[in-house]
Amino acid sequence: MITTRNSELRRSVDRIISGASLALLALIIAGCASTNRLREAQDAFNQAAAAENALRFDAKAADAVTSLGAVRSGYASALLSLDKLENSKDQTRLRNDGLWGTALTLKALTQWRLGQFDKAIATAELAKQNATEQTYPRDQAVVAALPGLVKTDQAYSKILLTNSSLTDVEALLIGANGAVANIQRGREHVEKDHPVQVYLLQAQLAAYRNFQVAQDRLNSHATVPGNHPARAGASAQLKELDRLLKLQKTGQGGANLVTYWVELCALDAP
Repeated sequence: MITTRNSELRRSVDRIISGASLALLALIIAGCASTNRLREAQDAFNQAAAAENALRFDAKAADAVTSLGAVRSGYASALLSLDKLENSKDQTRLRNDGLWGTALTLKALTQWRLGQFDKAIATAELAKQNATEQTYPRDQAVVAALPGLVKTDQAYSKILLTNSSLTDVEALLIGANGAVANIQRGREHVEKDHPVQVYLLQAQLAAYRNFQVAQDRLNSHATVPGNHPARAGASAQLKELDRLLKLQKTGQGGANLVTYWVELCALDAP
């Protein structure tokens, strides 16, 4: 059976693993807000993302539910502020400031974290169609990867159902149009050394981790074979993550992050 460092950590990690390392994603939108509402939304999102990231490492089973509730409240607060930006005056101001693409990207991400998958995809499409000229390459990468982030969450929901098809879950995660492939297309929007690659690589590893969990829960506690293409892909992604973290000189924090994914995904250390 697939295990993490301890059973309590697994219960909290498995629930939120698709979040990858959202505190890192906060870097994408930091410093971009020029209106109070967008700034409020940014701050609420960053705080919720940081709390969710910390929960993956630190939460005890006893307080996990309470902590997850606080995280959700933070994202809800961010979305409330973003919803107030829908009148034409606010949109015009954001466009004039070059921030409309940022606002839409943040809204799509917030909707995703709240489980509003259809709305998140629709908002991402709006960003592509109506704010391309105001969307930074880093935001374009995340918007392009968003379908994959959604599929990772959808796959996990299916894993929780004992009668789910392993084939269907596998297609959502590692299929030709699955989460890993979608996120890879997002990665292609930026240079290989761009900081957002750190986040997207972890999102791919999270999808692979969910594939492991699917094998465990839906396939009689099976493990992913050592020669499976998805495992080889995850190993390559882990090596690339390690390279980027060293390039960014993240020190012990980066080393700890690599170790986390090594242990969680049962991969060889780079």
